[in-house]
Amino acid sequence: MRGLMPIAGRTGETYWYLRRKGQPLVRMPDLPHDHPDFIAAYQAARSEDEPAALRLPLGSIAGLIEAAGRSDRFAARSAVYRATLRRHFDAIRSEVGNAPAKGLRDRHIKANLGKAKSPTDRLKAWRFLGAFGTDAGLLSVDPSQGVAAPAKARSDGHPPWTLDEIDTYRARWRIGTSKRLAFELLLWGGMRIGDAVNIGPGMVDRSGVLVFRQSKTGDPAYVPWSCALPDYAAAMEADRDQLHAAIAAAPSRHMTFLATAGGATRSSKALGTMIRTSARDAGIEKSAHGLRKSRAVLLADAGGTPHQIGAWTGHKSLKEIEHYTLGADRRRAVMGTGAEHSGAKHRALKCKAENN
Repeated sequence: MRGLMPIAGRTGETYWYLRRKGQPLVRMPDLPHDHPDFIAAYQAARSEDEPAALRLPLGSIAGLIEAAGRSDRFAARSAVYRATLRRHFDAIRSEVGNAPAKGLRDRHIKANLGKAKSPTDRLKAWRFLGAFGTDAGLLSVDPSQGVAAPAKARSDGHPPWTLDEIDTYRARWRIGTSKRLAFELLLWGGMRIGDAVNIGPGMVDRSGVLVFRQSKTGDPAYVPWSCALPDYAAAMEADRDQLHAAIAAAPSRHMTFLATAGGATRSSKALGTMIRTSARDAGIEKSAHGLRKSRAVLLADAGGTPHQIGAWTGHKSLKEIEHYTLGADRRRAVMGTGAEHSGAKHRALKCKAENN
């Protein structure tokens, strides 16, 4: 909040004042800065200095958004979740910001959901505002309760890359290019692009496991980096070798593997665009998130359990992982996995040797 200044009292307490050019100081309420009454007093005191377009009508939805965005409740959410909320808060503010918050009804929220590209995320924003508003006394009831997101067509989302597409991409982008390094890190780690841009050598522990906390869920993920691979993933050593070769060929070393040439952390948006455009140049219409799905599919095909896959990729929902393992189970029902074939061959040779 611009213009606020603290002044210490005689007994050590702190009082807050609003400083305005050429005008006397205005004493602010002794309340937390995210309290609705503090924000209302601040806006009222600043109203004479700010252009009309910047003023928030008292009791408006825009005022509710302002208070919610400064709350501890908002700060406690993950960075990814806050970014989603901010995006939809901005849209709500531009569409209905001047409307009175206490006049908000469920029918207004339903109508607003129809304008959003992502009704589900827009509803999350409304539910956050509703819960905050009722707790802060800005709303008498939460109008978002009982509002459901519009049904959407069933979709599997970003499709996983096939083995042929993986080979095609590798043939197009050689080891030593940033496009290949980004591809190998995403494919081996099975991570989201928002996490991939922050992955660096300092996250590999003494046992040779890459451990990082996911920005979306806050849960840890564990990727075998230099340790021995678990039995179900033993046949994936070649994929890991590709990753290490790409890292070794990187022109310089930074805190993160995918840093820019200047050492700055690459943005997740830039990484997503890089993979999408470089895949298109190789004749592949797939996304970076599809590589995350590819790792889950490969682990499921190799016989990994939902818990084992979840530990690697960081998936929190076992139901989501079971989507991959179900398909793998059905394939194994008719053909078996490579591990099963190898095991059967080993047992046959051992049996033959014992009989001789």
